[in-house]
Amino acid sequence: MWTISTGGLPDGLALAPGGHVSGTPTRGGGFSFTVQVSDAGGSAAALPSTIAIAAAPSAGLIASCARYCSVEVGCVDVCGAFGTLTGGTAPFTYAIQPGGFVPVGTHLNALSLAGTFTQRAQFWQFTVLVTDALGQTTTISPTFYVFPHISLASGNCSGNYGTGCSVRLPISGGTPGGTPTVRLVSTGPNPTQGCWPRANTAPPKGYALTVAGGYVTVSIPAGLLSGYGAVWTLMLTDASLCGPNTNCTSPAATVAIGVQCG
Repeated sequence: MWTISTGGLPDGLALAPGGHVSGTPTRGGGFSFTVQVSDAGGSAAALPSTIAIAAAPSAGLIASCARYCSVEVGCVDVCGAFGTLTGGTAPFTYAIQPGGFVPVGTHLNALSLAGTFTQRAQFWQFTVLVTDALGQTTTISPTFYVFPHISLASGNCSGNYGTGCSVRLPISGGTPGGTPTVRLVSTGPNPTQGCWPRANTAPPKGYALTVAGGYVTVSIPAGLLSGYGAVWTLMLTDASLCGPNTNCTSPAATVAIGVQCG
């Protein structure tokens, strides 16, 4: 007759008197026990043993993807993670279920998307089937919102000694609700006819370059006796990543500034 003399089998398993173990494990972990067998003459033998039960695989969305994963067009690899996996027995295989589509330019890499997000669409939805080495499975269904790459319009800022000038340049794309930063990349001469020094293109004292409400505002103060003329090159840096430790940036935009002399 077979019995468990110390410890216990994994939850959900039972040892029959004839030595057969049956049932389905209900939780993972390591279980230590001693099996004892005795014969009709009263003799007995015992054998200590341990069984490790692997927890069933379980996949869950990361916090930033609880509603949907937000990704900017142009992002490479770094913004593709969408889930975590616990339990199961390695190695694992990952497959996209029929009917689902990953964003254009990307491919599945475990619980992440690798490649470059190249095409905007409101939402991309798919389901991944994860299978472990023992044939146990779990699924995870992320949704990716791929939004347009950040961009800044070019423009002109014209005025005179008494008014100075101000212009608002529209921002498009970029992190929804985000606040990008603007950078003056370079300045050069404004070839348009006007009474301002051609060589002095450095920003004048009192100028302003701000970001708010979906616009970059360029302001040149009034009262410049010599006037001011230049062509500025501006770039935006977004709140979203486009690569490892690299935030998305806009293509260069220009603003032609011409403030007539007093």
